[in-house]
Amino acid sequence: MLLSPYCIVRRHQSIPGQVLLFTAKTGALVLLPEADFLALQKGNPVPEQVEALIDMGFLVGDVKAERREVLGYLDDINRLNPNLTVAIVLGMECNFACRYCFEGEQKGRKSMDDATADQLVSFIKRCFTPDKKKLALQFYGGEPLLYTKRIVYLAKHLKPFVEERGAQLTIDLVSNGSLLTAKVVEELNPWGLDGVKVTIDGPPDNHNHYRPFKSGEKSFDIIVKNLKEVCGKTKIRLGGNFNEENYREFASVLDLLAQEGIGPDQVERVIFNIIVQVRDELTGNRYRGGCATVNEPWLREAALHVRAEVFRRGYVIPEIGPQPCGVEIDDAFTVHYDGSLYKCVTWVGHEQFKIGDVWQGVDESYHQTHHVGHWQREEKCRQCVYLPLCFGGCRFMAYQRDGHMGRVDCQLEFFDAALGDMLLQEATSR
Repeated sequence: MLLSPYCIVRRHQSIPGQVLLFTAKTGALVLLPEADFLALQKGNPVPEQVEALIDMGFLVGDVKAERREVLGYLDDINRLNPNLTVAIVLGMECNFACRYCFEGEQKGRKSMDDATADQLVSFIKRCFTPDKKKLALQFYGGEPLLYTKRIVYLAKHLKPFVEERGAQLTIDLVSNGSLLTAKVVEELNPWGLDGVKVTIDGPPDNHNHYRPFKSGEKSFDIIVKNLKEVCGKTKIRLGGNFNEENYREFASVLDLLAQEGIGPDQVERVIFNIIVQVRDELTGNRYRGGCATVNEPWLREAALHVRAEVFRRGYVIPEIGPQPCGVEIDDAFTVHYDGSLYKCVTWVGHEQFKIGDVWQGVDESYHQTHHVGHWQREEKCRQCVYLPLCFGGCRFMAYQRDGHMGRVDCQLEFFDAALGDMLLQEATSR
């Protein structure tokens, strides 16, 4: 047996005598004594460890076969995927005026009407083939909780159909949290509400600067009040978006939340991330404080610092593992309020990236316009140890940076610089 070509090996002075092993293919992470790892390298692994190392993907019988398997990884996902995931933008109205919003000037009083909603139900029923086990509806806006009645309307028409198939309907929301009351959660729970991701941009002053109400009023206290009210009634996932100027104090917001009873036991996970620069004319967004690439030099320090602060406070961060772009997943769509179809919520309104509509269905030519599988044509990707972690990266990031998405959004520099320390954080926080 040989080490997988996707096995990443790191040593660190804080763990003397131990070696950290991570496989990008499976996301498995272990610490081995130095002597055991040296024996493993020489082809003489400790017998008691062999079965576990094979099961986790560290040891493989054929390196070339392993590479072929990873090159076909997305084909396997699309063949075996038991879920249909539909992100739905119910309308463009929002009660916030976030400074960096990627939707920008597209917002307004535009929302899904009954005819489009009914056609969306028909479209989903056609796509939900008998082999599917779960229909995952993810609601966005604007602010999706301005459209609670529409969420219930869709769920009423889809839940019986899904359950008759012996499958499950789940509903997730991405919300600013200002309307997330106990009454709303209790109304949505019977229809399959699985959780809400609420965005909080660091401590109050920073959050209120970047995410005020349209009136200019502060929003932080109202969100915290609502989170206190719904904790225990649904899963809470905290999101947040930082930049180079504010990342150092960003995670301190968790102390304030814990003081209000919104601690690690009440939050399923925390996902703090960078603000992405939006440079296209459609949105009219003029904010320039974010990133156009994950390889910007400051981001290594920022990502490690923010993660360390979240871990230190006992909150959960999603584990590092394979994360293909949604463009590559066949059974994942975004539906705009007008019934047009896209491959990601970031593309809504970009007419050139529309992939069909709920009346006519999906136009498979998006495989060309969205450069599906473009990483397959890049030798640097095909040979990269990090390939399963990005599969060519984010198309939206590439478009904002390059003006098109024909080139891969390579994350090699960032992973080289930061992944070892990120894995060490995970290993010592479990």
